Amino acid sequence: MNRTLVSTLLGPVALALAHAASGQAPGDPPGETTGLQEIVVTAQKREQNLQDVPIAISAIAPDYIEKHQITTITSLTSLAPNLKIDPAGANQTTSTIAIRGNVQGNPQLYFEPSVGLYLDGVYIGKAQGSIFDVADIERIEVLRGPQGTLYGRNTVGGAVNIIAKKPSGEGGKVEASYGNFDYWRVRGSLDLPRFGFFSAKLSGQMAERAGFYDVAGNPATDEAQTLDSKSVMLQLRAEPTEALVLDYVFDLSVVDQQAGYGAPISGVGTLAPYVFPRKRPENVSFNSPNYEYARNHGHALTAALRFGDAATLKSITAYREQTYHDALDLDGSPLSLGLSSRDTRYRQLSQEFQLSGRAARLNYVAGLYYFEDDGFVFNPQSFFNGFSRVDSRFGFTTRAYAAYAQGDYELTDSLTLTAGLRYTDERKTIERYFARLAPVQAVVINLPDGAAPDASFSKLSPTATLAYKINPDVNVYARYAQGYRSGGFNGVSTTVADVLTQFQPQTQNSYEIGLKSRLFDNHATLNVAAFWDESKDLQLSVFRAVTSAASTVVNAGAARVRGIEIEAGARPVESLFLQAAFGYLDAEYKRYIDAGVDVADNRSFPYAPKYSFSTSVQWTALQRDFGKLDLIVDLSRLSGYYQSAAALRPASPTEIDAHNTHSPGRTMLDARAILSEFPMGGLKGELSLWGRNLLNEDDPQFFIDFGANFQRLAVAYFPDPRTYGMTLSVRF
Repeated sequence: MNRTLVSTLLGPVALALAHAASGQAPGDPPGETTGLQEIVVTAQKREQNLQDVPIAISAIAPDYIEKHQITTITSLTSLAPNLKIDPAGANQTTSTIAIRGNVQGNPQLYFEPSVGLYLDGVYIGKAQGSIFDVADIERIEVLRGPQGTLYGRNTVGGAVNIIAKKPSGEGGKVEASYGNFDYWRVRGSLDLPRFGFFSAKLSGQMAERAGFYDVAGNPATDEAQTLDSKSVMLQLRAEPTEALVLDYVFDLSVVDQQAGYGAPISGVGTLAPYVFPRKRPENVSFNSPNYEYARNHGHALTAALRFGDAATLKSITAYREQTYHDALDLDGSPLSLGLSSRDTRYRQLSQEFQLSGRAARLNYVAGLYYFEDDGFVFNPQSFFNGFSRVDSRFGFTTRAYAAYAQGDYELTDSLTLTAGLRYTDERKTIERYFARLAPVQAVVINLPDGAAPDASFSKLSPTATLAYKINPDVNVYARYAQGYRSGGFNGVSTTVADVLTQFQPQTQNSYEIGLKSRLFDNHATLNVAAFWDESKDLQLSVFRAVTSAASTVVNAGAARVRGIEIEAGARPVESLFLQAAFGYLDAEYKRYIDAGVDVADNRSFPYAPKYSFSTSVQWTALQRDFGKLDLIVDLSRLSGYYQSAAALRPASPTEIDAHNTHSPGRTMLDARAILSEFPMGGLKGELSLWGRNLLNEDDPQFFIDFGANFQRLAVAYFPDPRTYGMTLSVRF
């Protein structure tokens, strides 16, 4: 790394170490303040103070979540360094989560995530359907770096934990919002009175919005990228004894809306007149239905039995199911160059047994884990005004077993050694049917369930950390961790050989050093991490539109990603809270074999922006008997990045050019003014005025390049335009 980056890292570290060496904290700043809020997290399967966890982790506290009205993961991009979360193109309910350059670039069901997403401890198995609303969130944790030991498969980039507020036995909230584009949302939660040892809570939300794009000449719709979502969560808690707690959660989310719009930014021949500049348009024209419907629901039962203060035995049983339908105009023009639809069903079942506790100087957690899922996708496609039509279907199953253990042993009062190991064994099956319907009918692939050999993988995932507490407020750590991403089959391949060829698991070794500090009598925090990740059999999604719009997962070979992350927070006076985060990434392939040739120096590295920066300022401008006024400004900047692994210097006209899928990055400015705690008929009210993307950022953030066989078609998807509105809420 160059001198500037070393200085970036060493400057904050020197500040924290100098503070630690002084052996004392200065007095409170003028106008005594209460200091920063302590945040308790469960990232390592037990409760710990955020600042005491020896890994790179960001936590979003309840106050921040409330003031920013966060209900879904797409609001998190600017809240942690080297984190990027966006919808996957037209599919507004499918997430693309990238942490430290690890990403699932292909939303198809057969492809595994690289970042684990968890709702109240339950793993969400697929990216499809993973953007859903949780009406009443208590906390969100973002763990960066491989989490293979405690979280298991498909966490090479990290993990995101969403924790909903538990029943409390009293109170509730009702909220209504209205904004431009005829946006409205109602949200509420109700804690029912406690009955004996039972308590219950009901929460939910409904939201609608007109489209961001006006559509001309389409009999199916006159707008694109609308919003129509509903969600509900029922939580039941039973505490029959002081030692036993039972939690049942049911959640349901339904989305039925016009899908996102992909504007053609490249094309030749008949497509050329419809090509847009690389800026978000307002008025568009396409000629086919463009919608998505997603229904997700889940059941989870968690039983926790405490054996005094010594240990806790926990069982987490969960079942989730998804139904998904969409129809997409792939070319975004009045031409029928590419039309696609999907009917999808997906189910998953998981069971985890977990034992955690403390014995003398040892904190430990150990567990057994089982996961199974199955899915089926029917995906007919039509190209070139129906001249070419295909019938594409695939199905799959997964069975995975794991055992893990991790312990933190206090070698001295200041020095702690953490070691852990997880063993995972999994088996996958595939079924595939692919037929050409026009211009000539032909069954190309017919592999029913059981016809293809199973894929079997097993993996050991170790971790080790040495943490040293310089004083009660400053600690440093060095960490090694390994994660792995499951292998499998290419479900939408168009030849038998490609379907039967398994892609291998991706293994990632991570080396990290970090510092965590509370400064100035807990009026400031400063956390720094530097990491070096090495990947073997790196999984990448390569779009190959030949006879259909299909992506193939390839093992690129080897890659190295290194970087720095800095997070800081401060409350210099009681009325002012400041937050900032900075991330740096340097990603490169060490080996990338394509058709027997190493092209490592001629392939773009997807979702690895060089820099990311965010800052948030919250100022209590007024506090009187009639209420409190808070002003909040959030600013974030993401540097340019490539979306796909493509040729930086195409060697032939048939190669996809990486620059077609390059985003220049984006700068986002949000603001809100909140008047809270004002009386409303004996209750407490809150009124907020808010604006998002106030700079009206309109550079593309997601792309699909169809290549030479489809008239050089490339389409781009854009961030939401400037939105603004007001929200009124009342607590009771």
